[in-house]
Amino acid sequence: MTRSRPTYAVVWGVSCRALACCARLRPRFPHEKFLADRFRNKYSKMASHRIHNVRFYNLESKSVTCLSYESKTKKLALARNNNSIEVWNVENAPFVECTIAGHAENSVESILWIDSRLFSTGLHGAVVEYDLQTLSIKHEVMVIGGAAWCMDVNQTKTRLAVGTEDGYINTFTVHKDKLIFERIFDKQKGRIMCIKWDNTGEMVYTGSTDTIRVWSAMSGHAIHKMTTCRSNIKKDTIVWCLAVTDDNIIISGDSQGFLCFWDPQMGVLIESHESHTADILAVTLSHDMNVVYCTGVDPVVRSFCKITLKSSGRPQWVKGIERRLHVHDVRALVEANGKLYSAGVDGYLAVSSYPPKNLVKYPPLLQPPCATICRKSRCILLRYTNYLELWRLGSATKEPPELVRSSMLHQLDEEPMKLLQLQTKGDESIISYAVNKDSKTIVYSTDTHVRVFNFDVMEGDAQLSRNDTDLSMKRIQKMLFSPNGKLFIAINNDGSESTITVFKVDKKSLSLIGSFQTTKESIKNVSLVCFSPDSKYLVCTDRQRGVAVYFIGDGITAESLKAWQLPKYSCPATAIAVQKSTLNLVIAYSDHKIVEYNIPTNNYTEFSNNLQSRLSKQWLARPFPITNIMFDSHNKDIIIMQDDSSVYIINKSSELSEKEIKIPKRENGESAEDSNSISSSQSQHMFQVVKKYKHLVYLNWLNDEELVAIEVNPTSLLEKLPPTLKQKFFGM
Repeated sequence: MTRSRPTYAVVWGVSCRALACCARLRPRFPHEKFLADRFRNKYSKMASHRIHNVRFYNLESKSVTCLSYESKTKKLALARNNNSIEVWNVENAPFVECTIAGHAENSVESILWIDSRLFSTGLHGAVVEYDLQTLSIKHEVMVIGGAAWCMDVNQTKTRLAVGTEDGYINTFTVHKDKLIFERIFDKQKGRIMCIKWDNTGEMVYTGSTDTIRVWSAMSGHAIHKMTTCRSNIKKDTIVWCLAVTDDNIIISGDSQGFLCFWDPQMGVLIESHESHTADILAVTLSHDMNVVYCTGVDPVVRSFCKITLKSSGRPQWVKGIERRLHVHDVRALVEANGKLYSAGVDGYLAVSSYPPKNLVKYPPLLQPPCATICRKSRCILLRYTNYLELWRLGSATKEPPELVRSSMLHQLDEEPMKLLQLQTKGDESIISYAVNKDSKTIVYSTDTHVRVFNFDVMEGDAQLSRNDTDLSMKRIQKMLFSPNGKLFIAINNDGSESTITVFKVDKKSLSLIGSFQTTKESIKNVSLVCFSPDSKYLVCTDRQRGVAVYFIGDGITAESLKAWQLPKYSCPATAIAVQKSTLNLVIAYSDHKIVEYNIPTNNYTEFSNNLQSRLSKQWLARPFPITNIMFDSHNKDIIIMQDDSSVYIINKSSELSEKEIKIPKRENGESAEDSNSISSSQSQHMFQVVKKYKHLVYLNWLNDEELVAIEVNPTSLLEKLPPTLKQKFFGM
């Protein structure tokens, strides 16, 4: 067991009608802190609660290597340097819909969509197709010519071209369920770093060291060889990226920082711009083909606009706006529907637009859930890529209510302690995990195995032992324990259906009760799952926007299983939770719509029906999705929601405000009202916001009087990154 350094504490006031927070108070180096906070006004009497503000969750940022956008499904595929692939749904507020775990023997250097099918290639010399239901490799085809660096598909989605280390171009024909090798082109000298099809499908363009080539896709011979310029005669110029306009003009970005435009018919350079001071690593075109964006080691994103000269009628590219969206190298750019998606070494996905000028950056965090609270043992289990950490939270002496002041800091009487670090076998990535409420049973799954462990602390010593329970499955995609600790649920997505397996939890073993498929309720690929607080109902959502409720009771038999489906909405759900006192199911969708559904009566509540047409414009315009929902045990009218940076309180007993009214903020336990925008009569809004965190990973109750907030410090994500490009600015 290891101890952290001494920590400070925070307490946060959650009242019977609202949640108050100190947004300005931040200790310099806390691991865990408590802040005592009270909120009083003329409308209600507020209670005081404490919060453990945990900051020892130190994730390591994984850089982004490539992006690919699919316009029909509005999905963005993002590959990281640990070979994992995230599929983002960007139709509304962007969120990670699913994650394909990375493997050390795999490699992802290029990724693309062919309709709704996802492919990648890399240094292992193969083209891989993924099964997005099981989140595993579906097919794998080897290429000729060693490691593969790049690939592209023609406009009709019928032929795939791959460029390799040894200078070969491999082409494949795309069939419904597989790729079939077609041919290789003539060998060129040096590796092929980038490749693009022309708009007719008759030509292939490649970029390599000092050279851009135009190939005939029919004969496999090179038609033109165009040589790039060198600013230093002793230094090679590497063509890192290519793009092709609607009139088949080639756009290249190279290691000298030049953006060049080439005529593939004549094999000549049309125009050249020294747009960057270092390598251009990514180039992309707008959807109307009139703007080209480029960036790279010099992380400024510059745009060039296409204009037509009046004198000659010829098109020309003119430098437009430039924006600094990242600090480190940018490796990938994609433009879609007026939004520019960029990512690179810092791991953040930046979504920007102009006009209007807008920028939102999504942090490189793991797909939720990243943490679980063990209420009985006062512990939290933190998930990393290939290991788990179990911490016992600290504690502070509870002050008498009359001595508690707003934003009051307390020294911890007992420091937080790391009890366990559980590494996976072979450093495989964890795809799911679960821990029961007393932290004595820990389960995790990778792509190849499932492990069950018994854990306890005896006389100050941590004891971990392998549980011999045979779960009869190699991998589990979703798992969780019931709130009463008597049941364990394992969910696997297999093709067109999901299988839910129920186990009974004994003291040191898990015994199988039964299993069932979700096809009757039209649930295909379970994405979110939660128990009701009484452990009798199981709620599941899928990536196809379905929501289903299952009556589990004490177990599953063919006779006892009861299930029904809720009406489908146009967007997938991003967070679900069931309230203990009412058994109301609250669902937050990616477009920020909120519904409340009463499970026993099988009906939407009156609050839910009245809310839909009255959501404020500020709420609907939020860039981050809701990732977690919880409730106040002292007041059934309070719903608490969180996203990456904010905590929101919905008070169902308050009146709905007008759509134009700004959602009020609470700072230091007091309402931050502006007399110009919010009148005193509007101070009791149904929606209130507490803006406190940078990257809030998890927020939940430890007990009825204490909350746990787990956040990731942005500085910790950036401090291990390599140095940035050194540039001299005026006056520095």
